[in-house]
Amino acid sequence: MSKVISVGIQKGGVGKSTTSSILAYHLAQQGYKVLGIDMDGQGNFTQLLTGEDDIYTFEDSTVYDAIVSEDASPYILKIDDNLHLLAGDENVNTLAQHFYLKLKGQYHHVLNKALESVKDQYDYIIIDNPPALGELSVISLTTSDFVLIMFETSKFCYNSLKSYMQTIEVVKEKVNPKLKIAGILRSMIDGRRADNKYYSNLVKEEFGDLCFNAIIKRTAVVGRVPALGLTDNPEAKEVMKTYKEFLKELNENGI
Repeated sequence: MSKVISVGIQKGGVGKSTTSSILAYHLAQQGYKVLGIDMDGQGNFTQLLTGEDDIYTFEDSTVYDAIVSEDASPYILKIDDNLHLLAGDENVNTLAQHFYLKLKGQYHHVLNKALESVKDQYDYIIIDNPPALGELSVISLTTSDFVLIMFETSKFCYNSLKSYMQTIEVVKEKVNPKLKIAGILRSMIDGRRADNKYYSNLVKEEFGDLCFNAIIKRTAVVGRVPALGLTDNPEAKEVMKTYKEFLKELNENGI
């Protein structure tokens, strides 16, 4: 049975898509069958895994089409034998209209329904969530077993964290009682900055064991991932070293 992991928080620019792609890529490299799902209309997760800058290359074969047709199988892109993708583009942002006009607001399980035909084919499903607390985040969390919360060590992200935690609790209470928090992954903008260290320590103090001990440092090689992607990135091994302790910790937690 597949493990479904959402990666998110309602703030952009925190390394969410980079972490989602590195996690999916790493698991596939370890021999697991992995499906990535891009629920963000910007399509950064899609760009990182495919190396294709123009996400409209995948038009009419995206997660939008999978959800509307209630079947993901015809729309899955094969990146390699172990890594597959449901691509994202701006059309995913129009799903709210479909949810309320056609489904009369009964939309929470639409992604789950679309995945029914393929879910058993994968060991892991990694969902890159949009940076907003809307319907797209809700359907992702409804489908997930775990949620990995990205935390950039800054004031604005700290302000967003509690709202995201509340959303997780509401989804868990109302529609997905099996949902668990995999942990909070802290990402340092600059380890030399006092404010970064302050918010990193503050979140650790407040949330304790929910925080991974590993902290992702914004190194130059990680910063170049959006430009180079992962599948053909000559620096991929160096990138994975940056995430090594986090990935080890995630595994030790049974995820």
